[in-house]
Amino acid sequence: MQAPSLLWRDTDCRTISRPEPGMIADLNLDQVFAAIAGPGPNESIDQVLRSPLPHSKDVEFRQQVFEDLASPDLRALLEAFSRSMTDIRGRLAELSTLHHALLQSRRRLGLLHSYCRTLLSLHEGLNGVRLNSTALSAWRQYLHAYVTREQFEELVSSCEDILADLERVRYSMRIDEHRIILEHATDAPDYTAMIERLFTPITSGLGPPAPRRLPTVANVHPVEERVLDQLARLFPGPFHKLTEYTRALGDFIDPAIGRVGDELGFFFAYLRLVDTLGGRGMDFCLPVVTDSFDGIRVQGAFDMALATKNVDSGTMPVVNDYQLVDGERIIVVTGPNQGGKSTFARMFGQVAYLASLGCPVPARRARIMLPDTISTHFERREHASDAAGKLQSELIAIHETLDFATDRTLIILNESFSSTATSDAQRIGEQILRKISDTTSIALFVTFLDELTRMDGIVSMVAGVGADPTLRTFKVERKPADGRAYAAALANQFDLTYEAIVERVTR
Repeated sequence: MQAPSLLWRDTDCRTISRPEPGMIADLNLDQVFAAIAGPGPNESIDQVLRSPLPHSKDVEFRQQVFEDLASPDLRALLEAFSRSMTDIRGRLAELSTLHHALLQSRRRLGLLHSYCRTLLSLHEGLNGVRLNSTALSAWRQYLHAYVTREQFEELVSSCEDILADLERVRYSMRIDEHRIILEHATDAPDYTAMIERLFTPITSGLGPPAPRRLPTVANVHPVEERVLDQLARLFPGPFHKLTEYTRALGDFIDPAIGRVGDELGFFFAYLRLVDTLGGRGMDFCLPVVTDSFDGIRVQGAFDMALATKNVDSGTMPVVNDYQLVDGERIIVVTGPNQGGKSTFARMFGQVAYLASLGCPVPARRARIMLPDTISTHFERREHASDAAGKLQSELIAIHETLDFATDRTLIILNESFSSTATSDAQRIGEQILRKISDTTSIALFVTFLDELTRMDGIVSMVAGVGADPTLRTFKVERKPADGRAYAAALANQFDLTYEAIVERVTR
């Protein structure tokens, strides 16, 4: 039976083009990735986050798993499995730090027992659970075949037989000044039972003891090691059996099971951030994804990086809607400075990129075209080492993007050409928008040039202000550009209209 994957529809084909690091930084996705992966290195999660999927069927394959994990019971069951597998594999990796061979053998056997019990518990828990995803259904079939085959049953039986033999070891310990003497147990009183009975009136109202955890992989005291050596000499049978069995054991974790444990870690890491932001009132959804343009409609979207940054303060970002229908392909966003235009551009790119991962996106509802490439061109500081100059560097980068652009390419330009004269910026902007229109790529252009919104086929969106034009609403709405109206409102508020100025100078 083919080993299943929860992340990849085609387990034999995982060569996916990586996004440009500049795009990840421009959209502040690096901040989102850091919040998902959590503290410390987590290469497996980061690798998936930087591997957008090429086809809608791959996206739907992964979305189905997220849909199944919406069941609290199933999620709790699989989270327990994922945590247990992570713990077991981590402790196995640390076994080499143990210096005492017998102790290493006993810990290894304990980890094998935990592995077997973890799989049997998961197998029992998944029995009868309704699964809609192709991936989890295939995984359940694989797990059933694995735990019911003869080799696994022998693994469980051998492990439990050796543990039972060790459990039957009974000895007495006599400490005589600087000597510890171990002997076979006699019919001496069971002091443990006596103490438990003595304290029963005190402990009867307490809950059951906490479940036993695997001991930490730390070397024991030399005295304890010598005690263990004496026990092995006193009871050679069980300890010899333990040593020989673990020596021949090898790597007992099935590769497919270990991989699924890691893959579940990606889903739960992402969902933890979704839970956190959802608890602050932010909506997420699994978008409808298409391979070709069939309209883009997004409602209640927000900048996930900004929301993550502000989660402790409780100040969540404003949500916005946008759409492209019929022959529309390009949005031009204008409006006052500090009005949320760049945040809108990042949000626009984040929704598309996270949709390409098959993950919930920061929006109430979304229909997205799956991009083959997301190309971003954000304003950057000019460096002395840049011999070409800022404007020329921008033009070269955009020219390269347009050379390879397709009808599935998503292009985001933010305050481009601001380093040149207004007339030149307008002329360059018009030429680039015409080229984008010719390629039928999807584009969003944030600019200070209202004139660009008046080109044929352009959707104009404007960052709004309140009744007081100095206050920003951070709502970006679909309407004609009104930069002059905004300027007139400011002039009127601060008595800077032509009439007001004339009146003051002629007094």
